[in-house]
Amino acid sequence: MEHCREIGGVCLSLESLGLRVMGLTLLAWPLAGKDMPGPELGRASAVEGRSLWLPGTHCCVRGHAVLHPYGGGQGVRSRSSVSPMAVSTESSSLPCGFINAANRYLSAEPFRFQVMATSSVLRPSQIWTLSFTSAQGAGAARPVEGGQPVHLLSSLKRFLAADANGKVTCKQESPNSGCLFLLWQYPDGKVSLQCEATKRYLGGAEDNITCFAQAASEGEKWSLHLALHPTMHVQSPGKQRYLRCDTQTGRVRCDRDLPWGADAIFTLHFDLKEKKYGLRSGAGSMLAADGSLVDDPSAHSLYTLELQGGLVALQDVDGKYLTDRESAVKTFKIDRPGRDELFALEPSPALVSLRTFSSGRYVCCRPGADVYANTMSVGNTELFQLLLNDAKQACFRSFSGAYLATSPSDGMVSCTNQSKQVWFELQYKEQQVTLKAADGRYVALRPNGQILLLPEGAVQQQRQGPPVPSGFTLSALGAPLLLAGELGCAPSPPFPCWPCIKLHMMWHFQALWPLPHAPSRPVQAVRANLCLQARRRSSCCCW
Repeated sequence: MEHCREIGGVCLSLESLGLRVMGLTLLAWPLAGKDMPGPELGRASAVEGRSLWLPGTHCCVRGHAVLHPYGGGQGVRSRSSVSPMAVSTESSSLPCGFINAANRYLSAEPFRFQVMATSSVLRPSQIWTLSFTSAQGAGAARPVEGGQPVHLLSSLKRFLAADANGKVTCKQESPNSGCLFLLWQYPDGKVSLQCEATKRYLGGAEDNITCFAQAASEGEKWSLHLALHPTMHVQSPGKQRYLRCDTQTGRVRCDRDLPWGADAIFTLHFDLKEKKYGLRSGAGSMLAADGSLVDDPSAHSLYTLELQGGLVALQDVDGKYLTDRESAVKTFKIDRPGRDELFALEPSPALVSLRTFSSGRYVCCRPGADVYANTMSVGNTELFQLLLNDAKQACFRSFSGAYLATSPSDGMVSCTNQSKQVWFELQYKEQQVTLKAADGRYVALRPNGQILLLPEGAVQQQRQGPPVPSGFTLSALGAPLLLAGELGCAPSPPFPCWPCIKLHMMWHFQALWPLPHAPSRPVQAVRANLCLQARRRSSCCCW
């Protein structure tokens, strides 16, 4: 660790997740192939006159930068009105982009709220929220059976609409009859949008987008590009179970009540050339049609997408559907996807640990017991999923599905319900985070490690005297992260090469080291790769 440098700077903070990553040194080596040199420890790299560092005491940068979840998501929001294991089943909308036959995305322009198809990349102006107006069923709609009624909401919070003359606009603040479209799906994965009022199809190219065609030709068909967070959990609403990667058998199984760890994290891979999707495990393997895990994308590991409400079905090259009806997830020959072939895609929450700043011990949550901070190592009982609500309060869900909650007395317990007592406000002071309960009490510690709650006045009095060990270090483990600065985030080049990797500073973090006393070996192997990216305005052979 002697190559790591300690410098001043701004601490990287997971603002979208409500936490900071501190107390870690990152061992990193390049993103490229097996023949690339490595490992290398973080070093200074110029980013338009600023320096980006992986220092030896805590993560920081020089300049302004924020650490966000990979893909720019806004964290995982928890819905207290439903069960946490059934959150995705209430969803009836999906953010996505529409690609026409000329490989251009349907765009909502702010100038006069025009609708065009001129962009070759997916940006916020090209993202549409596909809202299904009917309840989710058991089968996907086909053209001969009827389309699914949908609304399309742009990033400007305006609805796509078509009039009787075929003119397409995106300026309606609330949906009317011209905003209702029928979504038709085809065997090749493409879709068409038919205005329900005029029975005409949406199509066109460049700045000539109309809704006047009486039949859906190739000019009126669109490919769907889901604009979801790339790392996610996959749930089977029919079984109320989550998919996981079984490393011992090399298969994907649907048998987990609560998604946990890197084996339950999947990356939704989109092949822009084939307009197909693949499921990549946390270890980087692709799920093939026969249920095996392969290293590289191929025709047997790419699937066409079908939508049914907020759920998705995946069909392989032979017309079979991915299903969880057997012991392992693989494709099965059926006419239409049913309850075992429909899946919900959920963003994966951050996995964090709470470590006392004074004693260095971790908070442990066991079902039906008081909460203590008395362990020196991190296991499943010391890890928590961090969930946020709309008020930017955080709750901590344990491996057993229980939540850290305040009790009517001065203690903290675990509970199974997501009530008002499980929400905390995270207050930062340098490297420490303090937890403030919804009733205004602060989390503190007894000498034996038991967690108690103190009124705000008592905390202020104790702060004037001897320090109270109520501060924690909040560490994110195994979460894919993206560094976004003033210049934005650099996309992956189409053909990575070693000079380009050094130029654009793309890394995969493979291990985490605790501080201030780093051991001689990594204590946590990160199977879900971490990605650090920063953009630099320079020419490169790959761009």
